[in-house]
Formats: sequence, C-alpha cells, structure tokens
Amino acid sequence: QDIKLSTLVKIADVLQCSIDELINRSAYSPSEQYLMSQIHKLPERSLQTIRIIVTLEEKRTVCKSDSGKEIIPVFLPKGSLRDGMYYDGSLFDSLDITEYPNSLKHETDFGLRIQTSNYEPCYYPNDILLFSQKQPPHIGDIVMYISIDGKIYIRKYTELGLEPINSFGKLISRREMQKYTALGVVLKTVNEFDIEQYR
Repeated sequence: QDIKLSTLVKIADVLQCSIDELINRSAYSPSEQYLMSQIHKLPERSLQTIRIIVTLEEKRTVCKSDSGKEIIPVFLPKGSLRDGMYYDGSLFDSLDITEYPNSLKHETDFGLRIQTSNYEPCYYPNDILLFSQKQPPHIGDIVMYISIDGKIYIRKYTELGLEPINSFGKLISRREMQKYTALGVVLKTVNEFDIEQYR
C-alpha cells in the first residue's frame, strides 16, 4: 500500500536526502542533475567561485534584456580593508559598453569598481577595471583573485606569486596560491564618463 507522506519525510530526514531523491524522481533535467552531482564533490573554495560565476551569468542575462544595449555587471566590493575587499553577491552596478570597440566588447566579461584608495597610484576610487574570464593568467597580468574567506584581491601575477600592484598589501607566495581562485584578468581601466578613452 502507499506510504504516508509524513513517513516519507521522516525517512528522507534520516537519510539526509530529498523526497525526490528517495523515490527516484527529480524536477531537474539530466544535465542539471549531473551538474549538481559534480558540485557535491567540490571543496568550499571551488563552490565560492561557482557562486560568483553563476551570479555574474545571471546579472549578464538581466543586463542583456535592457533596451537592446550591451551592458556588463560591475562588482561593487564591500568596504575597504587593510588588504583585500569583501565580496558581496548582492552589490552590483552595470556599465553600458555599447559604444566600445568590438574587440574589447567581445573580451570583456565583467567589471569591478575601485572603491578604495589602497590601489593608488595604479588605480583610483571610481576607476572601473574591465576583466576577461576567457584566458588564464599569464606572468605580468593584473588579476582579480578571491580567497577562501570571500575577500577579493587585485594582484600582479609574477614568478614569485601574487604581488601587490603597489607598496600596499602582502605578497601571496606560490605555495599560498592554492587558497585563491582567479576570477579574471584585467583588460583595461576605464572611467565610465569619458567615452573617448575607448576609441
């Protein structure tokens, strides 16, 4: 005879699974189920990166629906720390890149607005760094990294590791780099109010 729903709930609780898993049914497509099964195997550091990428993709999708303009999401790191900026997935702005050259538009995935003076004289508050996720970091690139605890770092990728871009901040050595994930390589620094700089 059919089992009671309340009994199913108790069994699922004991087995620490969903009722759908228990009765071998799923609301997800096979590709979605595969992704979820892979995600369950990953460490927290990888999950942090996936959360950010999913957020960026969702923001990009929303941006594309805005009046036919080409708009990218822009990180707004939360607060200013002695070194590193807190990432908050709810704090995003947008940047209209419709008038940018095609070569730059095709490479740019997202931006980050500098909100601290810690990066002067390389970057100033309100500068927007344009990032590409299409290539791995190479020696000499300026790269955005995120740590296990969710802090964002802007660093130069060198033979020694991740070096601060000025005298501010610590060197992240090669052996420490496994604690950090690269999110994108800087393509260009822009000021959103001066369109001529993109030409």
